[in-house]
Amino acid sequence: MDGLNILTFLLTIAVGIKCQNMTSGPLPPMQMAHRVTLDQGGKYVLKWTPGKDEIIFEVHVATTGYVGLGFSPNGGMKGSDIIIGGVDDTTKEVYLKDRSASGNVVPKVDDTQNVKLLAGQQNETHTILRFSRPWDTCDSKEDMELSKEDTTRIIWAYGAADPAKGDPMAISYHTQRGTKSLFLNEPRLQMPNFGSDVQTWDLRSPNVTLPNDLKTLYWCKLFKMPPLPRKTHVIGYIPLVASDNIQHVHHILIYECSIPESEKYFEKWVGVNGTQCFGANMPPSWKYCTSPIIAWAIGGEGNFMPDHVGFPLGEEHGGATYFMMEVHYDNPNLRRGVVDNSGIRIFHTEKLRPNDAGILMVGHDVSPMQIIPPGREWMSIGICSSNCTKESIPWNGVKVFASFLHAHLLGRNMTLRHIRGRKELPVIQRDLNYDFNFQETRNLKKELTLYPGDAFITECGLDSRSRSVPTFGGFGTEEEMCLGFLYYYPRVNLAFCSSGPSRETVLKALGISEVYPIKQGQAGTGDKYGIDETAETKLAQGLKSGNVTSNPVKLDLAQLFRFVVVKSPSKFQNQTLYDILTSKDTWKDAALVQKFQEAVISGAHGELCERRNDTRGGSLDEAEKVILTYPNFQPLLAPKDKCKVVNEVGGAFKPLPCPSRLPGCNQYRTSNILGNRPLFF
Repeated sequence: MDGLNILTFLLTIAVGIKCQNMTSGPLPPMQMAHRVTLDQGGKYVLKWTPGKDEIIFEVHVATTGYVGLGFSPNGGMKGSDIIIGGVDDTTKEVYLKDRSASGNVVPKVDDTQNVKLLAGQQNETHTILRFSRPWDTCDSKEDMELSKEDTTRIIWAYGAADPAKGDPMAISYHTQRGTKSLFLNEPRLQMPNFGSDVQTWDLRSPNVTLPNDLKTLYWCKLFKMPPLPRKTHVIGYIPLVASDNIQHVHHILIYECSIPESEKYFEKWVGVNGTQCFGANMPPSWKYCTSPIIAWAIGGEGNFMPDHVGFPLGEEHGGATYFMMEVHYDNPNLRRGVVDNSGIRIFHTEKLRPNDAGILMVGHDVSPMQIIPPGREWMSIGICSSNCTKESIPWNGVKVFASFLHAHLLGRNMTLRHIRGRKELPVIQRDLNYDFNFQETRNLKKELTLYPGDAFITECGLDSRSRSVPTFGGFGTEEEMCLGFLYYYPRVNLAFCSSGPSRETVLKALGISEVYPIKQGQAGTGDKYGIDETAETKLAQGLKSGNVTSNPVKLDLAQLFRFVVVKSPSKFQNQTLYDILTSKDTWKDAALVQKFQEAVISGAHGELCERRNDTRGGSLDEAEKVILTYPNFQPLLAPKDKCKVVNEVGGAFKPLPCPSRLPGCNQYRTSNILGNRPLFF
């Protein structure tokens, strides 16, 4: 860089946003913390370095025209905060403007310029721009606040030509565009340099053919750990997904299978290719595979444990010998001939870490009792009570080192709250810009201690405004989930702790006073664990030989409501609960909808507190649930905002008053789920 360009660069830094143009020249060396390629062709590379108050971006784009980088609330243009810049071909002047978009039109130049041009350069093929902007510009009308905790939806574009001189709105239609979700304040996965002590174990689907008449398929298969001479720790994993099938593989979970005499029950299944999860051919013994040790979802790159923790392998070492892999497949366009062998590569070592790790799953039960009315913003919650944790967590506590949040298509924001006694502690994890297509395990910057008696509330802000029928909790992509996973050590005897509204809560909120008794099916056969060994052996042999085939069918948990028939009041008499819930007339009643929202949050919930080797085997029987209500606690106050607090529809979510009649009413808001109404979560 010559003297004039050095002076220009220094002056630019000095005058900040008042100077947004400079002469093109080589960029001063700067080591950027993160790097990602935004397009499949490698033509748009984004680098960035997060700081305390601002973030520095650098874009390398294969064009000699303009370059655009933006931040969007939903991946689209409307409401997005966009920066457009480039190098003028004639004057060699670098230009950069802070803009905002009201829709799919040329973004207008903001009244206040909150980006700082640091340097720019263009050669025969590429344009490079370096600039900075504050995390929060305090300009809520034209800019988006960039969060250090949440997902950020990046939008990008570039064109073949620069804007016409003197006319900032004369921008040609982009040549290429796209979107990508990122955590701006966290590093992307870096593969460690492992020594010879680290081995791999691949768990793959057995060339599963996706049905062309099902949009969602859950496929389960059992595995046995490799023969190992001594105790071994799992220390990390990466997904194994073929590029052709990325659109079809939504998530993969690996569960430990734990039951006394496990070899007797599970060994026969090791050579079987698997079957549809929760389907007719899924054997009862597999319901004892309930403790997750790996949770991967679309957009994730994998994860590696801190150096002081690992998941033990082998029952004799406090872990498990048998594992079940659950793969969630999507085939929304009902493509034919899709065959997949995706899976997980596990890294394990005989150099033991000081601590055995475990995973605790919390949130809303995966059940149709998670009911989301159509055409509105909604909130679902799941509670893990103090009664559950006080029986399993030791007096000196356990340390949480990572967490993972999971919802389906309606998910917009998620928060995992932490309650101790009658006081709320800082949230464990929140993502106010949750993206179904970008789900990663988050390593905590500082480990968190959980003590016996701690409680957790998992909150999911959902948006069903694009749907005309209700959505229910379930396994399908178009059904919903609301779950959190806590990675912790030392390992304890607790697998999951979840809740959902009780049947009585739902019936009362709908104005149903009485239902007919539900006819009970035949009592199950089998041993004390509910397993018929003879029948399972026959089924395993049949699946291996091909004499028994697994024909996947659509799993719709909401059909269970057809067995609930209303006795009173008379206006609902002899209608099924399913008919009432799916009737459009039900959700036209605004007062009922509001009552229903309050009921599913503050009304009675049934809790499941599942421990490893629990002989219930993951039962969701209503009779086995413990009834509880929303905990009463002193809410955590929001930190002081350096910007002026503004409450505006569609703007940044700020603290609002909430009705004191609701237990645990919390002034620390995460999202405006009820529009202009006060929030109460």
